[in-house]
Amino acid sequence: MSTRDEFSVAPSRLSIITVTHNRRELLLQKLRALAAQTLSPEHFELVVGVNGDADGTLEALQEASAPYRMTVLSFEVPLSVAAARNACAAAATGAVLYLSDDDCSPHPETLAAHLAAQAAPCVAVGGLEFVHSGQVETWRPKRVSFWNLNGANVSLPAAAFRAVGGFDERLEGYGGEDVLLGYALHRYGLPFRALPEARAQHLGPNPVRGGNLHKARSAGRNAARIARQHPELAYRLGVHPALLALKGVALRPGALWRALAPERYAYERAYLEGALSERDPASERGTL
Repeated sequence: MSTRDEFSVAPSRLSIITVTHNRRELLLQKLRALAAQTLSPEHFELVVGVNGDADGTLEALQEASAPYRMTVLSFEVPLSVAAARNACAAAATGAVLYLSDDDCSPHPETLAAHLAAQAAPCVAVGGLEFVHSGQVETWRPKRVSFWNLNGANVSLPAAAFRAVGGFDERLEGYGGEDVLLGYALHRYGLPFRALPEARAQHLGPNPVRGGNLHKARSAGRNAARIARQHPELAYRLGVHPALLALKGVALRPGALWRALAPERYAYERAYLEGALSERDPASERGTL
């Protein structure tokens, strides 16, 4: 169940899909970045799903003044990321969907670049700047495919999103829903296009360096679940039995690169642990 508030009624060409969970200040920063877009505000809208409100997020959104249309969905019972994004997409009016997490702020020209790219329907993947502890890690896409679809800076036709059924809601926990959507769109025949000029700031570290091992294990579990349904993706997801065996050796305690790249080592080790846990026949909960 959810409640819905609309802060204007004009239709839009591009709909920004954002799900937030107790990140009031990050979300308000995002709203300011959207107000600074070079794309005229009558051409886009924000559809935000509030997936938990222990910090006054709803109140802040109700008090916010924005030049663009804003629709707020409030989920009484928190949903999975996939389900919450699908609910936001169902409420969107734009012909183009732009996936943008609550900790991502697009640069001023980014929405205009995505809308222009959709003149030839595609999955457009923009660049990211991970800002953390005074450091900036930049990722500029060159050649992209379905595994590059992400919730931070990607646009796609709303019609294609709906044709493939949106995000798969059968996964549990963190990770995997983006790859599954990308793969569905790839099989649907939608091309993928790198859009390096469309940049967004990700206010936080690159996930593989962020130190959240709970998320890493969840991502590994979901990768193994996806590979059971789509064996052809096992190598890409790093969970093919041969790769798991090699990783078990490379990631053993005392491995040299543990000292050279400790954060990446910890992430990969936790990902491996999550994937291996899915080899237990009793671990079928959440299987696709």
